[in-house]
This record gives sequence, C-alpha cells and structure tokens, in this order.
Amino acid sequence: MAEHVFFPDEPPKPLQIEYNGSLYDGGDWDQFPTRCGWKLETGAEKFPPRQIPRSFHSEIECWLYFGMLHCMFGDQLDQSEFLLPSEEDPRQYITTKHLDKYVSNGKEWKKRKLGERAVDIVKKVCEQLSGYGPLYVRYDMALAIRLLCYALWNIADKRDGPQTQTPYVRSWLFTSESDCRRMVAEGWCPLEAAKCRVAGGGVDTPAYLLQLMRVKAEWNTITHERCKKTECVANNVDESDYVTRHVQEDCICSHLQFNVEQLHTILLDGGVPLLMLTPDGEDELGNQSIKTEIVRKRMGRQYLAISHVWSDGLGNTEGNSLPICQIKLLYEEARRVLTGSEYVPRYEGGPFGPLHTGVARLAHFAGSQTLRRDDSVLLWIDTLCIPHQPDVRSLAIQRIRKVYVDAYRTMILDSEMRHINASSRSHLELLLRVLHCSGWMRRLWTLQEGLAAKSRLYMLFSDKAVNIATIADELLTKLDRGKMPVMQERIATFAMGVWFTFFKHTIDSTSKFERFVNLVAIASPFGKNDITRDQLIRWNWFNREFSILKEILEVKGSDERMRKFYSLIDIFPQGVLFQPGPRFEDYGMRWAMKVCQYTEEIQYLSGDPGKITPRGLQITLYLSWIFAPRIVFDLRLFDLDPRQGQLAWEQWVKEHNLEEATNLSNVCVLKTKSPLVFEPDRTYRVIADV
Repeated sequence: MAEHVFFPDEPPKPLQIEYNGSLYDGGDWDQFPTRCGWKLETGAEKFPPRQIPRSFHSEIECWLYFGMLHCMFGDQLDQSEFLLPSEEDPRQYITTKHLDKYVSNGKEWKKRKLGERAVDIVKKVCEQLSGYGPLYVRYDMALAIRLLCYALWNIADKRDGPQTQTPYVRSWLFTSESDCRRMVAEGWCPLEAAKCRVAGGGVDTPAYLLQLMRVKAEWNTITHERCKKTECVANNVDESDYVTRHVQEDCICSHLQFNVEQLHTILLDGGVPLLMLTPDGEDELGNQSIKTEIVRKRMGRQYLAISHVWSDGLGNTEGNSLPICQIKLLYEEARRVLTGSEYVPRYEGGPFGPLHTGVARLAHFAGSQTLRRDDSVLLWIDTLCIPHQPDVRSLAIQRIRKVYVDAYRTMILDSEMRHINASSRSHLELLLRVLHCSGWMRRLWTLQEGLAAKSRLYMLFSDKAVNIATIADELLTKLDRGKMPVMQERIATFAMGVWFTFFKHTIDSTSKFERFVNLVAIASPFGKNDITRDQLIRWNWFNREFSILKEILEVKGSDERMRKFYSLIDIFPQGVLFQPGPRFEDYGMRWAMKVCQYTEEIQYLSGDPGKITPRGLQITLYLSWIFAPRIVFDLRLFDLDPRQGQLAWEQWVKEHNLEEATNLSNVCVLKTKSPLVFEPDRTYRVIADV
C-alpha cells in the first residue's frame, strides 16, 4: 500500500492494508460525519466520548483516506485505482501505485492550485486523526492515511514553497513509537527502529524499510530479541563457541594457514603485512590452487582492504587461517575490484570532474597493469594480518588506520548484503539497505574503517561490488537535476543526510574531540558500561598518535580512564548537559559523563563545542538563571505524593506571600527528573534548552 515510495519500481514486499469499507460519496468533506450519522446536524458529537459504535469505524477511515483523495483531485479521481483486489479471496487492499499519475504533472498541479488543497486537507485530516486516533482508526489504516498526507504535503512544500506545519501535522507526519513497535514486531532491531524516529525521519522511512525483503544466510539464526532501542547486541561475538564459516555451508575444505613468523617479522620491523595471492595451477581435482605469501606493504603497490564483522563468520579466534574456499573468494573479488574495467573511477560532479576522472583512471590502469604481470593481488584482512600474540597484535592494531587510509580500495563483506542483487535495485534502496540492514553499520570499528576509506568504499553484493561511498553523492546530483521521482525526494534526502552524517561530517572533523565523539554519539552504542581496553584500542582511530591512547591505557579503572580522556581534549558539545546518565561529582567535572553509551533513549550530542576549563564546561549556547534555593518549588513532589505535594505547595506559596502576587519574576517553579534536595545555603543555576 506504500508503493509510491518505490515508484517507478515495485517494493520487494508490499505492505498489505486491508480495506473493506465503502468508497467516498463525493460530498462536502466537512459534512461527511453528519451525512453518515456519527455527528448531529449542529456538528456536535452524537455519541458519548469514546463510544462511537463500531459500525461507523470504517466510515471514519473512508472519510480520512478516500475523502482526502477526493478533496485533492475531485471528479478526476478514480477511487478504484487506490484499491487492489486480492487474487485469492474477496478481500481488497489499499494501494498507491497509481498516485504518481495524479501528482506527476507539475504544470497541472500549479494550474489547479493543488498545493493549496493539499495543505488545507492535510491539516484537517491530521487534526481529525488526533481526535479519532487508535480508538476508531486501525493502526495500519492510520499508517496509510499518514503516508498519503506526507506525500501530498511534501509535494506542496517542493512546488509551492515551504509550508507551516501545525502541531497535528508535525505529530503525524514523522516516525512514531507505533511505527517503531511495528518494525520490532517484524524482526527489526529496536535500535534501528529508534534511529528512524530520533533522526527525524518521516513516516515514509519505516514504510520503506518494512517493504524490504530481508534475506539472511541459512546459518544465520541471529535475532534482535535481546536488543534494546539504545543497544544492538545481536552481532556480539562469543569467542568460546565461535565458528569460522565456509563460503557454502556444505563445504568441508581445509584451512589455509599463513606464515605467522613472517607476520611478526614485518610488524616488529615497523611495517604492515599484506597477503599476496597468486593463481598456482590446479589441484588433483581440477580446482584452481592459490599460492599465498605474506609481504610487506610498499609505496605504489595497490591493495584491497577487507572490512567485515566477525559475527558473519570471517574471523578466527584460534589462529591466522581461513578456509580455502574463502581465500579463493577473496582472490576473485579482489582481482575484480582492483583491475575490472567496470571499477574505473568516474567523477561526474563539479567543474574539475573530468580532470579528476582522468587522473584517477590513469592511476587505476597503471596499478592494474602492475597486478596483471602475474595475476597476483594484494589484500589485507584482520583475520590473517593481525597475529594473536599480544605484543605483536598491539603493534598491528596501532597501524590499522593506516591500512585503510592507504588502501586503493576497501571492500565490505556483509552476510545480508551478499544475498542482495545490486543490479536489480535502485541506488536509493541499496543505500537504505546498507544504512539500516547491514550489521557492518552497527559496529563502531567497522564504521571507522569506512571513514578511513573515504570515497573508495565498496560493498560486495551477490552480483558485484558497488561503490557505496559515492551513492549518496549520485543521489544528490540526481536530486539537484530534478531527476528524482517527486515522491522519493524526502526519503532520499533523509538517507543522504544519515550517510553524510556518518561519512562526511565525521571524516572532515579535525579536533581530537570530534574524531572521538561523532562516532560514539551517532554510531552504534557500546556493549559495556565503561571504557574497556578493547574499546580504547578501537578509539585509536581518532588519535593519529598512539601516545595519546597509551596515556589512557596506562590508567586503571573506568572512571579514571574517562577523567584522563577529558584531560586530553579541550572542547566538548554543550548538549552533553542534557544527556541522562551518571556524572562525576567533583568540582569542575560535574558536567562530564561517566559512561559513553545511551541509557533509556537515543540522544545525540548536539550544540556548538564548549570549552573545558578547570571550573567546568564553559557554554554560550543556552539561557540560564541563577536563583536562591528558598524561592524554588519542585513540582515532582506531586508525583511522589499528591497529598504531601499539595500541602508543600500551599506552605511554599504562603511563605513567599504569593497568594495575591502579580509579579512572579523572582520565583522558580520546576520539575526535576530525579529527586533533588535544594540546600538552603547554596545558590543554583538553571540551564534551559529552549
């Protein structure tokens, strides 16, 4: 029923919203409730509150959906085009596959002043939806109504200029808690659902995602039952029972062990090890053999860096080895991406696009000619290039960022994306799948690998690898040139915004704070409640000099590590003041969070940076008031005990002679989230985010 967000393509798994009511009668929209009988001629309600008989419920749905369509398009509307009969039974379903027919002609839209109609009817429908709501309108049908409102409003916004949203419009046109619950009920991670809502996505975002066919490998029985809307734990790895996967589940090929001593030698000598894979004839069964060698990374030699999550089975907790079938796959895909003609760089945007393309193509061909001499390829993957011996492993981890920065290409291996055919999907669908379906996007360290890769980041799908780093740019170019279907523009803009938040703003940040905080705040939350050593190793990405990380690692205890971290930076987002969670209590540190993870809700760090000083965080963004405790009354007392709260309120009013006061400028009435005792000999300050 939300086919319009995929137009001109078809959704992989269309939402089915059954509709068994009548069609709209074509009369005046405002008088429809009276004509149907649930309101009186005067316009007053005929029935007591919350007691409209069930027989009228379908009429209310008809009024809000088909009545809205009739107000928009009048006699030109064929209501039957918005109903899809079932092929198996008498039921029929809402469909929007023909909506484009009514809105695509911009000149006709202007001529008939459809923008004015759209704004007027959407305001009315959203107001009525707030009144009749879930009591009389099924959730699915409310979703259909909201999606139609969203489409019409956005088209008016684009063609007729920005429109002022009423509170009702704002309430219904964006992702709601009900949408999040629907996503979770259908198997989505609560964190992904919450991100749709908190990031400000419209109602079309969950509708789009719900119509994607999710495909997983047969072995993948991971669910999100233990996940929360602040944390995804589905991809966490238990090393005690970890299984290294083959390309096919029925494969029984042996592991190929790599030269660990050579790994150690290169790392201890200050270098970075790479795998050289070379075809080496055929084995006794006629299968191609691959010769493997550990070599030192050298200037001018193109190599492919692999980025993956261990929960997909490409890791190894016991040694530096992988099944032969996986080695062959890595060779084939690496050779394809490093030398294939379809992966020749092309840059379309900007005045220097052709020049940039020419230089990049020259470098690509020069590198590929070097590779073709013996058909060998160079690649890096953590499973084979990071040894397990602790001291040498630490050296390898220190150099991970350089691996991805220097790589000619970085390729992501994600088990769910490996089942998606990229050629048959639009760029918008591919981008949204990567953002919301990929386990790779939910892990902090893999996101850092993507940041380092910049515009050289490829995702391997079932048929080919696609440069996902440039998809958002291509969509933006398409949008700027007016080549994006009008009903996809908002969700495309949302997807691009999310992508650029991850991979543009963060990568362009220069301060130590931004390199740390942007991913911690925006990306997947950690699985622990304090700074662990593994997390600090991952944070090495944000500090180009390992000495900074070393200073933190040498400190014992999570609280002290956080103190050390704050001492190494000089700014922090002012929005931290409104983040829930435990804080330090000592002077000058009461603004600072003890925990780097979400608590009850996703709340992004926001606001301009404040300066960290010995006295605390210096802020300029928010209004504040200083007051003495004697003039404060905490409304939370009513929640704790209404009777005692009332008595306390009366006593407070009497003490300060407020019974007949006309000027309350010296009074502070507030409601704290948790109990707070205002001590009589102290002065307090209220900081407001308004």
